[in-house]
Amino acid sequence: MKKYSNDAVRELRKIIGMTQAEFAEMIGVSKDAVVSWEIGRNKISATFARRIGLATGVDGKALYLGVDVPISSDRDAHVYTAADFEKHQQTEWGRSDEASARRHLEHCVDTMELLLLAAVPPAGERKRQRLPGLMDSFMQWCESAREDFKLGAQIDGQLARRPFKANVTQTWRDWRAMERIDPAAVRATGFVDDPSKGDLEELRRELNCVPGWAPGRSMKPPKPAIMQTV
Repeated sequence: MKKYSNDAVRELRKIIGMTQAEFAEMIGVSKDAVVSWEIGRNKISATFARRIGLATGVDGKALYLGVDVPISSDRDAHVYTAADFEKHQQTEWGRSDEASARRHLEHCVDTMELLLLAAVPPAGERKRQRLPGLMDSFMQWCESAREDFKLGAQIDGQLARRPFKANVTQTWRDWRAMERIDPAAVRATGFVDDPSKGDLEELRRELNCVPGWAPGRSMKPPKPAIMQTV
């Protein structure tokens, strides 16, 4: 039985020509969440109403209040149209390409600098350890954003464009263990087991690596926080 009035969410999605799955991906929620809003099982939260407004140019507050039709956020508020979506995309977010992403990156770097420096107590002030908690909050946000917006494959693709070589020295026992786990990667180093070598003898080899996903830590070669063999 329908409990909440979210008709404008469904109408908005149809106006901009997206499936429920596409709409969900755009705003970083599950398809089930979108379905639950549209059938009135759950009320849309203020957070996601605002996010939809930022992404589309619709009036997010009106969505949250449960209007029957989507309203444009323009000063001359009117029933939202596909033309409003196109205008919003062009005027607010510009092109959806790397150049646009890098422009937003500059703004985010500035924000992170302000947050991190603000967490450091001024000289002479009683020490308050806010920096670890702030960093944990940031790392959790990174993990959530990666998952919610289904960015794992794209991030892995970018990390793959950061290849580097790493010299690794370890015992023959460890090399043998690695070969059992990932034989192709280890053999790519030229490793060939030599039964005459004792487990505790050491061997130095060069690995082809890429950085691993490690929010809040280095993900650039040659010494990323986590590295993966390729």
